[in-house]
Amino acid sequence: MKKSIYGKNCLFMVLLMISVLIITGCTSSPNDKNTPVVAEKSLATNKTEVNALVIYHWWTSSGESAAIGSLVDEFSKEYPDVAIMPAPVKSSGIDFHEKVLKPMVLNGEAPDSFQGHPGYEIKPYYDSNTLETVDDIWASSNLESVTPKIIQDINKFKGHYYSIPIDVHRGNVIWYNKQLLDKNGIDASTLKDWDSFFNACDKLKASGVKYPIRMGEGWTAGEVLENIIASEGPKFYEDWINGKVTSANDPKLLHALETFKKFLSYTNNDSATTGWNDAVGSVISGDSAFNLMGDWANGEFKIVGMKYGIDYGTFPVPGTSDEYITDVDTFVRPKGAAHPANSVKWLNLVASKAGQDAFNPKKGSISVRSDSDISLYDDYQKSAIADFKAVHYYLPSRGTGMPNSVVVPFNNVIVPEFVRDKDITKTAEDVTKLIKKSSADFITTWSLT
Repeated sequence: MKKSIYGKNCLFMVLLMISVLIITGCTSSPNDKNTPVVAEKSLATNKTEVNALVIYHWWTSSGESAAIGSLVDEFSKEYPDVAIMPAPVKSSGIDFHEKVLKPMVLNGEAPDSFQGHPGYEIKPYYDSNTLETVDDIWASSNLESVTPKIIQDINKFKGHYYSIPIDVHRGNVIWYNKQLLDKNGIDASTLKDWDSFFNACDKLKASGVKYPIRMGEGWTAGEVLENIIASEGPKFYEDWINGKVTSANDPKLLHALETFKKFLSYTNNDSATTGWNDAVGSVISGDSAFNLMGDWANGEFKIVGMKYGIDYGTFPVPGTSDEYITDVDTFVRPKGAAHPANSVKWLNLVASKAGQDAFNPKKGSISVRSDSDISLYDDYQKSAIADFKAVHYYLPSRGTGMPNSVVVPFNNVIVPEFVRDKDITKTAEDVTKLIKKSSADFITTWSLT
């Protein structure tokens, strides 16, 4: 099988970069008919732009690497003369931006494009005037005609688009090892509320499964609490995401923390040092039965050849079957990029049906485009596509829907402390104090119900 540039070793990439540095005035090959054309020449700053493309992202697990590799391959098919250099960074979310990308961008060293979650997560770039609008790409790709309103809204600031979505992940999913559940007589379809789910965990524990639930590091524990908050109902989640949960005595907040404490009683005690994909790996191996994780986990099952419905399965987080927590990945167009014409070519591909259908089937996510070829997607993804159309409540994840001044300490301090100490009263106080302290940063009002 032909290897992509993405899979080459570092020495090759260095030699490739040296070679393209002596190339000037290269012309690009015509766009494929599936990738709309945006006026690329108008973005070129001079006639000697090097024919290369540098993109930064945080997809480093096996399943993630396969997905971005497929997208890079698709780009190379359309533009074989462009030297594309993906730069994977072993980080994620806000940490990825704060520690890696933001210093580069603010110092005038922005890559040609980089991954990010829309909304509050990329707002610092908007605030610093370091992003170009991508209204032209949305228009030429006809994205508005094939995407739901929530996808449009989260990619805008003050009526203009600043990011191109590549996928839609569902955050409220529990993954399970089917053989382990079958062995213990547990029917996953009956686990619709927390009591039935915890009863199943008790049964597994009694049968010798030390950790029925496998959980990962801080941000993944944050995913769990976010989902438990969603299970308290869409109205409470709406209040949460809008910064209106400000009382430490709020009964729904206290109940959510009680549920989280119960959840933690079934998890591994080394979660703080367990990567998210390693937690998924424990379900794959059968060491644990359950993992609460967004459906980027699907790629981890697929990459090892497991079959949905036979080897593994899913169900919505208890209490959230009519909700879809949307985790959307996007790419942006930074100002001052070294290769602006190729930046636009990349974003054209990301927006296109061809790009979406190259990336998402391997990533485990679904396409943002309603006209994608569903036959390319697996059984889990087909069920996710059906659910995305059927649910009544679309909930933005905390990374998109809440300011960084809340999400960073929530992920890195408050949640890890609760995992360690399990102090409901203190955590309720810490959460509500944080929200009140950051009240001025809540500039978006989400209408979810």
